[in-house]
Amino acid sequence: MKKILALVLVAVFILVGLAACGDDKNDQSKDQSTQSQASQDTTSQTQSDISDETSTDPYSHLRGFNLDEREIKILVYGDYRDRYKSVEIMYHDSNPEVINTAIETRNQIVEELLNCKLTEVRVDDVLADARTDAMVDGQYDIIMPYMPAAATLAQEGYLYNLYEFSDIIQLEEPYWDQRANSDLSIANKLYFSTGDFSLLTFDCTHAIVFNKKLVEQNSTVEDPYQLLKDNEWTFDALYRNARLVTFDTDGQDGMTFMDTWGLFINENYTTTMFIGSGERLTRKDGDDLPEIAADTQRAIDVVEKIRQIYNDRTASINIESYAVTGTQYRDVYHAASAATGENRALFRTLAIVDLNELLDYETPYGILPTPKFDETQDEYYNIVSAILSSCICIHTNVYDADESAAVAEALAATSTDTLRRAYYDYVLKGRKITDEEGEFALDIIFNNRVYEMATIYNFGSLPTLITTCAKATSNIFASTFGGMKSSVEAQIETLIDTFQNLD
Repeated sequence: MKKILALVLVAVFILVGLAACGDDKNDQSKDQSTQSQASQDTTSQTQSDISDETSTDPYSHLRGFNLDEREIKILVYGDYRDRYKSVEIMYHDSNPEVINTAIETRNQIVEELLNCKLTEVRVDDVLADARTDAMVDGQYDIIMPYMPAAATLAQEGYLYNLYEFSDIIQLEEPYWDQRANSDLSIANKLYFSTGDFSLLTFDCTHAIVFNKKLVEQNSTVEDPYQLLKDNEWTFDALYRNARLVTFDTDGQDGMTFMDTWGLFINENYTTTMFIGSGERLTRKDGDDLPEIAADTQRAIDVVEKIRQIYNDRTASINIESYAVTGTQYRDVYHAASAATGENRALFRTLAIVDLNELLDYETPYGILPTPKFDETQDEYYNIVSAILSSCICIHTNVYDADESAAVAEALAATSTDTLRRAYYDYVLKGRKITDEEGEFALDIIFNNRVYEMATIYNFGSLPTLITTCAKATSNIFASTFGGMKSSVEAQIETLIDTFQNLD
């Protein structure tokens, strides 16, 4: 135990030392300030950790495992997904050094704790490989598919219910994502979940960035951070400020992608705004069974406001409307990042992973959660785009299910003070978001993340309901929802029957 504790403490001090280095040489002065603050925070945290370790053993439930130096194979997504490749299990060249150091230190702790050797297998299609492995090969100990792929494997009966390992996997602990546990279970069965080991889950969290320079240049624009502090960051606040900054500035007749816009918004963010309002496409009843939840009057009002904002060309432009062929941009999202960096976007919707592209620009920016519908809403809700978020599963043809469970638990438990700390405290807060107000906003974003079951289990046309209605030139919610309701309900019932009959 002392050696494991020593590794944790070494990791903490290494992370502090590397946090100021980053990869962006233009940010050295800011990074030095980050290092100083991180040193103070980590000293306090380390003293607390030492005190806790002397009285409790956080790995006591795992110490009975000895995997006899066995190679543990973890199936992950390879590089073909670009932004959404796996970079959280092993060292990766595209990672900042502080992340790679955290990964290597965490893996040392896990390997010593369980007497094993962690390895990864990178493939383009985890679903296909996992399905074959579960049926025939049995070579992987852990699989980490995107959540919809995990949902498919669960329905096909290829995954263990994680609750079966309650003496090994302590899902109630904070290193497992409690909202994921709650939102992803069906019939009190949980076949996949996520936690502090998943950088993809963090990266797929949705948010909004704003251009500080445009705020300063326009005296009528309200300070977004002050709106957030005053509980006034709402749909209406986003809308009225976006309209103040939309101008034809590219020297060509008519508004184009190269003009200055109040809001660059992608299609999928319409659903994000719906979830951000506190509404859901589905909720679960007292028996942990899903049901449609999008047909309330408040939901209808929310969708109509989203439609108004999305279609108002005095305020917003659709990111996917840009034709990138023949341009210098990799895709439309890269083009939207350029608009922010070139001071042509006041607000831009994104996933956290897109912050990487803003490091190429000197323009100061801030970050915000998805706005509330109105000021009476209890809290901010920030959806995780689970379509490309990774999770941990144990398929039914593993070498030893209990040992796989122990590896999953060890990865989660040891990631908090290594990988998650490196990512959140030193990469996000120390390098990408460097102002106190932004750190406040990040805490709101990451403390109130949610998952939408309809998009993960693909309940017919329900996942596209909000986008379809938002893009329409008139209010079509009633007819659109009415046309899909019976088929969606039938699919939900089929899913419930499937899960209730799974072992």
